[in-house]
Amino acid sequence: MIPPASVKLNPSRESDWARAVLDFVSKAASEGKTVLVSADERTFSPGQAAQIANVSRMTIQRRIEDGTIKAVKRGSRWRIAESELERYRWQVYADTVAGMADDF
Repeated sequence: MIPPASVKLNPSRESDWARAVLDFVSKAASEGKTVLVSADERTFSPGQAAQIANVSRMTIQRRIEDGTIKAVKRGSRWRIAESELERYRWQVYADTVAGMADDF
């Protein structure tokens, strides 16, 4: 079996990532190859998530355990999707604002 070729692109780092994808697909098509395109969401460890959310790692771990943050276990490690971390951060922000509303 021939190992698949791949191109990893990060839209925030590539000036013309769409052109690079099109070039890759065009070249593969001209060679009679099949191209599969997939997109994986960036994930973070609890430690990375804690840094981003400006909370302790234990806070993130407790939120995973109580179901407030949805995470996936890969092997023995938890991974948190970027969209889930953003959802949690906005929820904390909204809860903080709601809690302070009576003070104004």
